[in-house]
Amino acid sequence: MKKICSKYLCLFLFLIVCLPVVAQKELKPLTSIDGFQERLKKEAASLSSIESDFTQEKYLDVFNDKIISKGRFYYRQENKIRMDYTTPVDYQIIINGQKLKIVSEGKSNVVNLGSNRMMDEMKGMLAACMVGDLSSITSTYKLDYYESPSLYVVKIRPVSKSVQAYISEIIISINKEDMSVQTLRLSENEKDYTEYRFTNRKYNTLTNDEKFIIR
Repeated sequence: MKKICSKYLCLFLFLIVCLPVVAQKELKPLTSIDGFQERLKKEAASLSSIESDFTQEKYLDVFNDKIISKGRFYYRQENKIRMDYTTPVDYQIIINGQKLKIVSEGKSNVVNLGSNRMMDEMKGMLAACMVGDLSSITSTYKLDYYESPSLYVVKIRPVSKSVQAYISEIIISINKEDMSVQTLRLSENEKDYTEYRFTNRKYNTLTNDEKFIIR
C-alpha cells in the first residue's frame, strides 16, 4: 500500500500547476504584506471556478529534454480540480475533496488522499495556490513576498523535511491589476521543474460538479 501511495504522490506532485516565473532582477521585497493578503483573500472569496486551456512543459535534467503536453484545466470550489490532457495522449486527472482519480489508456484508478497526510497536504496547497488564498498553508510552508511593476510574487518553501524531498520551492505570481494567479512554478530540485502556460481563462462559469464526479 505504501508503494502505491508513493507512486500517486509522485504523480500528484508532477501535476501541480506551474508557469514561467518573472525575472528575478525585477523583484523587490513587498512592503505591505497585510494589505496584499487582505486584497487576495477578498478576491479569492468571489472566485467560484476557473477553466482554461493549458500547455505543460516538464524538464528533467537526467534526460536533458522537455516534454510538452496540452489540454484543458478546470477548478471549482471547494477543492475540485480536473485536467484533461489531449496532446500527445489522452489522459485525465480529477481531484474531488479527498479523492484523486486518474484515467489512462481507458483504465481508471481512484486514491483516497485522506489516507496519506502528505498527499492531502499537497492537495490543499494546490487548491490554495490556484485560488490565491494562501492563508491555509502558512503553518506548513515558509512564505516570502515580493513584487515587480506588474506582479506580486510569493515564494513558498516547505518546512517539513519529508515534503522537501519532493519540492524545493514553489513560486506563485499574481497580477496586480485583478489579483488573478498568473504563474505557479514548482521546482523539484535545482534543475527539474514543471511549467504550465494557461490561455483562454474563464472565471465563475462552472455551475455544477458534473466534471468532477468520481466513481
